[in-house]
Order: sequence, then structure tokens, then C-alpha cells
Amino acid sequence: MTSPIQVATIAALSSDRCCWKEQTLDAGLPHSRRFNRAYRRVASVRARTLKDLQCKARLILLTMEEPDSMEASLARDVLAFTGGQP
Repeated sequence: MTSPIQVATIAALSSDRCCWKEQTLDAGLPHSRRFNRAYRRVASVRARTLKDLQCKARLILLTMEEPDSMEASLARDVLAFTGGQP
């Protein structure tokens, strides 16, 4: 089952890719707006599962300006975590 966070993350990643493929800034503007809406939706919903938390971590890594920051390091740790299952 796909949660709302996962759906919004997929939409954000897709619109980010589409935005960078456009020739001009004006052509990429609708994709940028779609990314912002999806990003706000992900930020406003609480993560209830590990998969939701990992989706949030992917968006954090995508939008981080400094890859060596504490937030980026924590996001990488969350993505590497498997949930402690044997």
C-alpha cells in the first residue's frame, strides 16, 4: 500500500526531473510549482512508518544546499537503516 507521503515524494522527484529537462525557466515553472506543493505536503504529514521516514529523508537530501550538514548526515543514516529485521 502506498501512503500519502510516498505518493507526494514520487510526485516531487518526478517534477524535479521534469523541471531540469525544460529549455527555459518559464517552461520549467509549472514543474517547480508542482514540486513545491508536493514538498509542502510531505513536510506537513507525520511519518508513521520507516518507509515514510525514508521518503522524507530523500527529499531532504534533494533540497540540501550543504551535503556535509548534520541534517544531510541524519537523512543518510535514515536511508541506510533497515529496521532491525533479521
